[in-house]
Amino acid sequence: MDWYLWYYLFISPLYVTIIADTSHIRTIDVQQDERVRLECTVTSKLDAEEAMWMRIRAPHNPDILTYRDSVVYAPDRIQLEQRVRSSIDPNGTFMNTYYLTLTILRPTTDDEGRYLCSRTKNIFAEYDLFIIVPPQFVDDNSFFQQRSIIEGSTLQLSCSASGRPKPSITWLYRTNDRKHVPFGDGTSCQDTVCELHIANYSRNDPTTIECVADNEKSTRISKVFNVDVFYPPKLSHNVQTFTGTKSIEILIQCSSTSNPPTSIVWLDHNREQLYNSTIFSIKTMNQSSILSFFAYPQKHPSHVFYCHSDNAIGTDEKLINISKFVQLDSLIIRETTTPLPTSFTTQDLSQSKKQKTDQVVLDLNPSQQQQKRLTMQQQYLRRLI
Repeated sequence: MDWYLWYYLFISPLYVTIIADTSHIRTIDVQQDERVRLECTVTSKLDAEEAMWMRIRAPHNPDILTYRDSVVYAPDRIQLEQRVRSSIDPNGTFMNTYYLTLTILRPTTDDEGRYLCSRTKNIFAEYDLFIIVPPQFVDDNSFFQQRSIIEGSTLQLSCSASGRPKPSITWLYRTNDRKHVPFGDGTSCQDTVCELHIANYSRNDPTTIECVADNEKSTRISKVFNVDVFYPPKLSHNVQTFTGTKSIEILIQCSSTSNPPTSIVWLDHNREQLYNSTIFSIKTMNQSSILSFFAYPQKHPSHVFYCHSDNAIGTDEKLINISKFVQLDSLIIRETTTPLPTSFTTQDLSQSKKQKTDQVVLDLNPSQQQQKRLTMQQQYLRRLI
């Protein structure tokens, strides 16, 4: 549909009506601060001399940008270039073509509007100029942020971006193989401020979350949230024994899983802290600690220890009673140090089930006997554990 524009021509006191055909309007999308060139072609020398460039921006009055060969509006950012090219048409007629090029340097959103190259009622070129502003985060300029949360709480993240066109925001998370997966059904958020809420957040949830802003006209941007989940320590332990001829070497390993990481403290049966000494050896690596010492069958020290760990989130403690391990190993020491008969008869060994077991052991040579007893010990330990 035709449209009508009234403007005041500064070289004349008359008002002139310009009628334009909107079907010939060319739309141009230009990135902000990116130079743009608008071409106008005429074949008449008079048109070239008197044509002007003008801009229409509602609700403002039209702006006359150039007249003849002069720039009359914002000459620091607008340039006019005039060229002529001569040629011969198919009929052999000599003709000139005039090019009037309008260049806008560092365009901003104020330069948006309809641009016309015209002379009186004749329009030679018409453009709708749209300035694209790349997305930009408005809440924080940092593209990498750290968030901390206690396990079981609700994670709340927010993201806001501006731009032209207005960008949409999508929430994604990274998998261990660095793939990007959208949350939910992947629907983009069009609100001014877009928020992500995840209830009952745990250490198994994503630790890297991205907010992506995209207006589909320029380069999209993303903000990365690294999520650190805090949780209290959880202890586990393991007991190993090594039987000698007169003593038992005991190793108690205690491991902690926690964030923030925490150290492990050993306590005796009186809940007094243990340290490296001539009796106890403590070796610590990362969140694991090993308490080692020797136990003697003829003595009866306490065989109860505590493994303790705590951080700002919580505390965990394990009571470790190794009495059964010591009793079994003491029994093995007594049996292996008792003189053994050198021969047996089937009749002597047929009185009980225990005698049958002893026969299997005693039919072996001394080194095999020791190995067999160690195997029996390990099987017993597995049942205890």
